[in-house]
Amino acid sequence: MQTTESRLFDGRREFHDNVLDMLARTRLSVCLADRDFSDWPLETPAAFDSLSRILANREGRLRMIVYQPDWLERHGARFGQLRRRFAAGIECRTPPPSLVPDDGLLLGDHHHLLRRASSHAWRGRAIYAGSEDIDPWRIRFGQLWDESTPCLTATSLGL
Repeated sequence: MQTTESRLFDGRREFHDNVLDMLARTRLSVCLADRDFSDWPLETPAAFDSLSRILANREGRLRMIVYQPDWLERHGARFGQLRRRFAAGIECRTPPPSLVPDDGLLLGDHHHLLRRASSHAWRGRAIYAGSEDIDPWRIRFGQLWDESTPCLTATSLGL
């Protein structure tokens, strides 16, 4: 059994380092929530490699809640590649305006958590192997997911 590790971060670099570390530790399931993901390091080669590894597994899943998906569609070239290669494992949804979160959230394998306190700040906490500590955030993500609707246009399969 892994020991729970908790890290506070305060700055863009620390935020990016923790996101990439969490993706590297995740094996099968990534849940993300943010306003638009423009501040996340999802377009880096390291994130692309981690997400590709996760999604290459038949059980690998990426679930994203994004209020403004325009940035992902226009500037997310690597994310677009992932969607084309692993369409069955990726779902994107947008919440109703009344439920738009201001914080950012990453859940890895249902026992790692990264939470950015606000979309306007770089402060937050990363918890690794903290199953019980992240239960409220898993429940919150599930509730937000249930209230959200599919977004992003369908990908071309080239058939």
